[in-house]
Amino acid sequence: MNQLSEYICDGTPQRIVERYASLPQLAQEMDFGPFDTNVVVLDTETTGVSFKHDELTQIAAARLEKGEVVDWYVTFVNPGKPIPEDVVHLTHITDEDVADAPTPQEALAALVEFVGDATVVAHNANFDRTFTTRHPEGYPLLENLWLDSLDMARISLPRMKSHRLIDLVKAFGAPVSTHRADDDVAATCALFRILLAAMSQMPPALVGKIASLCPVEEWPTGAAFAYFASLHEELPFSLRRMRREALKGVDLTPKRSLSSVMEELPTHLEFPTAEQVAADFAPDGLLSHIYGGYEPRAEQEQMAQAVRAAFEDSTNLVVEAGTGVGKSMAYLASAAALARDNDITVGVTTKTNALLDQLVYKELPSLAKAMADEDPTAAPLSFAPLKGFSHYLCLWKLERLVEDGAQLVNVHNRSVSQAPSMAALLSYAEQCDYNDLDTLKIDFQTTPRYSFTTASHDCLRHKCPYYNGQCFVFGARARAAASHVVVTNHSLFFRDVATDHALLPATPYWVVDEAHGAESEARDALSCNLEVAPLRRLARKVSPTANRRNIYDRIVKVAVPAGKEEASTLLYGLLQKAKSASQLYAEAVEEYARSLKGLLFFDEKRGSKSYETVEIWLNDDILSSYTFKDVKEKGLALNDAVERLIAASQEVVTYLEDLDGCESVQRELASAVLDLKCIVGTCDVLFKNVSDRYVYSAFLNRKDDKGTDKLQAQLFNVGGYLDEVLYPATRSIVFTSATVTVDGSFQAFFDAMGLNTSESSACRSLELASSYDFDRNMVIYVPKDMPEPNSPAYLDALSEFLAQAHLAQNGSMLTLFTNRREMERCFDGVSPVLKENDLRLVCQKWGVSVKGLRDDFVADEHLSLFALKSFWEGFDAPGATLKGVVIPKLPFSKPSDPLSCERANRDDGAWKRYVLPAAVTEIKQAAGRLIRKATDEGAVILADSRIVSKWYGKIFLRSMPSTNVRVLTRAEIVAELAVAAQARNGNEN
Repeated sequence: MNQLSEYICDGTPQRIVERYASLPQLAQEMDFGPFDTNVVVLDTETTGVSFKHDELTQIAAARLEKGEVVDWYVTFVNPGKPIPEDVVHLTHITDEDVADAPTPQEALAALVEFVGDATVVAHNANFDRTFTTRHPEGYPLLENLWLDSLDMARISLPRMKSHRLIDLVKAFGAPVSTHRADDDVAATCALFRILLAAMSQMPPALVGKIASLCPVEEWPTGAAFAYFASLHEELPFSLRRMRREALKGVDLTPKRSLSSVMEELPTHLEFPTAEQVAADFAPDGLLSHIYGGYEPRAEQEQMAQAVRAAFEDSTNLVVEAGTGVGKSMAYLASAAALARDNDITVGVTTKTNALLDQLVYKELPSLAKAMADEDPTAAPLSFAPLKGFSHYLCLWKLERLVEDGAQLVNVHNRSVSQAPSMAALLSYAEQCDYNDLDTLKIDFQTTPRYSFTTASHDCLRHKCPYYNGQCFVFGARARAAASHVVVTNHSLFFRDVATDHALLPATPYWVVDEAHGAESEARDALSCNLEVAPLRRLARKVSPTANRRNIYDRIVKVAVPAGKEEASTLLYGLLQKAKSASQLYAEAVEEYARSLKGLLFFDEKRGSKSYETVEIWLNDDILSSYTFKDVKEKGLALNDAVERLIAASQEVVTYLEDLDGCESVQRELASAVLDLKCIVGTCDVLFKNVSDRYVYSAFLNRKDDKGTDKLQAQLFNVGGYLDEVLYPATRSIVFTSATVTVDGSFQAFFDAMGLNTSESSACRSLELASSYDFDRNMVIYVPKDMPEPNSPAYLDALSEFLAQAHLAQNGSMLTLFTNRREMERCFDGVSPVLKENDLRLVCQKWGVSVKGLRDDFVADEHLSLFALKSFWEGFDAPGATLKGVVIPKLPFSKPSDPLSCERANRDDGAWKRYVLPAAVTEIKQAAGRLIRKATDEGAVILADSRIVSKWYGKIFLRSMPSTNVRVLTRAEIVAELAVAAQARNGNEN
């Protein structure tokens, strides 16, 4: 059970945890009928993933009878081409292994004979089925029934963190896969019965519904669900009934009236005292019950005292707490005590979901237990996560999706059924209370996220049949309002500000963690844009020429009884008016989309073929040009068409109000109206009331009309806006991060967030050094002989230096680029050199999984990685897996960035005031990847020679956590890295 719990998603209801835990025993005891006999489990290895260009290297198949393997077929396959190095590393199958092996045709002929008419089971079956049936010798396998154990796992076990074969077998104690076909088959054999047991424990009505989503010909795995459905009397499926059953026992009663709390503040609140906080952080205090071998850190207590004082004094606070201070517990201890002792809600907001989950599922449970142990008579501390609308399943949309049935969708020129994704969504709804979708694993290409999630502006709220207790979004909100501590993300926090605090529980006390990214997140949340793809999606929804999902046709089907068409003249008239308006809207969308392409005239690099997309700052000259005049005319015409469609659709909604059986179609049309109203508000900002409060820009695709073109309006002065609407509505906000100062000053952060500009935004600051010895553990190297980034010799010199540095240190390096082309060019130069010396280097190329790269890097001590912005922060690789961080170029924003252009246009000192501090903060974040524990050590290489040649270089160096800076030649740096590597090896030996 303990092993399994590590693989189940945090927050999974206990009933589901117990269900999963029972599966191994059930798998041994149960009879699975036709799937207990004549089953062949199959796996293949190949030279790559291209169905056109790659070939088989190994086939393994095992015949399974009642869970026991009774026969094997295993063979290497000669693919007729070299096996790529990364495939060799993954599978350990070499060219020597396959040199004398059968050809693909010979191996497949033998496989067909072995399989016969058996049911075939494979993990990600489409892959194996395609490779085993691409030659005529394998064609007979097309007649077999193929079950996909990956689909089965995603549907029956949606609350698992991963559905990779290796993770599933570890979770349930089956044989561990090693990425060889024979081992994978053995693992799948053990897993198969567990998955069958999991399917048997799903509600029969749900299983029956999944089986009916589409024909077996379109989704063969549906045959397994059809079998389990046949074991029970046919039951009508109801999503509402299923959710009611799933939520039995869930208590969402608020702890206290929040409105009364707001009226009492702050005179009737009991705040922790300085003595209580000191006791919490004493050697035998509260934290000693949480952490074994706890050693007090003066910096941590100092921060906790500052947070306590800020809450009590109703003032704001900014804290820079270096790595190792323990800032999470420093603010949580004071915040939790305030919330619990007064039975109110205190909020915490973070930038990344990783930290959000760590707080909710690691830090806060530990703190709650320690507080309960310390004072068993006090109320238990409660806490809950809360994310934005799009992070939760919309049950009303899911119901509509299921009613329409699973479609065949074209994905990369291949017809793929929506059934597996829809089945996983239904199962997820049964196995959750109010969990978010962030851990859900489905094929989003067949079933896009927007098809089963909603947004704040188009949520039906009280008009939705799931609103009362069953809704994921409002259930999560109610749970948050009933909790002492609510943990959310920056995006929702600032969207709540923009919507007059309508999205989060009312609380006057907030902690904003990872605050270095707060201004950027606020600007994103407060911006508005008019993108072509969502406009077209809405047009397809309401257009009279669309497919059978057209809303108006469904209204006629539901609202007009057969034989009574003449009595529905008024409805037909209203629908015809709405159809005409929707047609005008669809035409206006296309006119607007075509007009946007005209703005490519202002693309200063339009002759370049380097980038497919371009971002254009819409300055006053462009806004007053004839080209933009055309865009504005089309935008205003779109606005008029939208308003006409809103009026016509609302008449239909009103008419349907009094008709029985029309609730569903009425809600669907009402949802479309809400979407349309949002467009009107955006058009007002973009076309009707252009204001210097905003920065205007266009995002365009140079080549194709993919629907990604859009106009955007960003708020220029985020801090000024926050001073108007955020700080007056709160008592105290604590901002904290390891990287908010620049050259020892908080001023850039104050300016960005509008602090110390009014009475309500008054702010204190506190800078706390790291509890770790950075000067000893981190060496900062600056090569003084590196060509500057604009030099033609720069990339060749960088590639050579990176290769030498990696060899000297024996790998384990993370190189963080700001430019994809430069990264890929360096990779092409460095990778062959490292390969010759038996060192692996991987690169964050297009389509490569970020999570996969992170996992591989942490698992392989000598692996090195070339990566982009997604690795600059929030990536932890403690210990020997990361010994060096290289930053080739200072991360200044692009000169063409619209916000930077607008700032420069308004302020001669904008570069120093905005661009430089942002770059310093990013460098500090990147360098912070190196030291994550007190024992970590290594080198940070700032490979941009502007650090020593430009006046601002000293600002970067003075802002770094280590003062151990070495300005040397590239050769000298490589030599020192080699000496350090030898010393480490000597210590390890």
